[in-house]
Amino acid sequence: MPDREKMQRVSRKTPCPICGKPDWCLIAPDKTAVICQRVQEGSVKRCGDAGWLHILIERGSNYKRPNKYSSRISIDFGKEKDFSSLAGLYKQQLTKEKLQQLTKQLKISTESLTKLNIGWDGKAYTFPMSNAKGRIIGIRRRFPNGSKASLNGSKTGLFIPDDLLCGGLCLVCEGTTDTAAALDLGFNAIGRPNCNSLIKMTASAVKDYEEIVIVADNDTAGKTGAEKLADYLAVRCQKVKVIYPPEGIKDLRQWLGKGLTQTILKQIIEKTKTTTVQIKAKE
Repeated sequence: MPDREKMQRVSRKTPCPICGKPDWCLIAPDKTAVICQRVQEGSVKRCGDAGWLHILIERGSNYKRPNKYSSRISIDFGKEKDFSSLAGLYKQQLTKEKLQQLTKQLKISTESLTKLNIGWDGKAYTFPMSNAKGRIIGIRRRFPNGSKASLNGSKTGLFIPDDLLCGGLCLVCEGTTDTAAALDLGFNAIGRPNCNSLIKMTASAVKDYEEIVIVADNDTAGKTGAEKLADYLAVRCQKVKVIYPPEGIKDLRQWLGKGLTQTILKQIIEKTKTTTVQIKAKE
């Protein structure tokens, strides 16, 4: 059993091989175990507030989580892959039946998921991650049970839809499903993998829009991450706002399911104050 005291915090360079995110989770120095704060499925026990312990099984240079939904989730990021070709292959492998299953589960339209170039790799749904210039640099996997991980070798990137328009208003969302929900509502939108990632890349991607609206998850981490991004964008973009779902609603996708419409969201955006640049006084 791994010694929790010797486990290391994951990072953007070495994200958690269970949930694919670069924060909160812990990994053993020899990469034989992970304590993941987000995914319980496949774990061997709960480690208090730290999360759930997952034992990784060595298979050559790869490590595999003992979960019926997982495939070879490697934490070796040394090899370059043609993620654009892989995304195209996975897109071809996605059947209408598989797409409809996810549509029904998420209550998101097939059109919006398709705009995000959703695919299927045989065990998980796939979503390409791109840099600010639109080049695909990685692939995020979503398993049927809702757990997530990045494909071996992936770099963390943005979820950018095919028909993203230039100029005007753009929503910045957290994750693929919130981005798809924003598209369902008829907005320009891009997505970050999580609330604390890719601030500079996001700024580069949205620099030509007249108005940026960050749609935060309604929790402490979501609000903190959104405000941090807003402060960074406020000195680089014309107009930046942050909006939150109402009390009792977690995120934009859930908000959409509760009856949110484009008209209502536009009214909320219009009433929301613009983020101003915070100038700290010298001590």
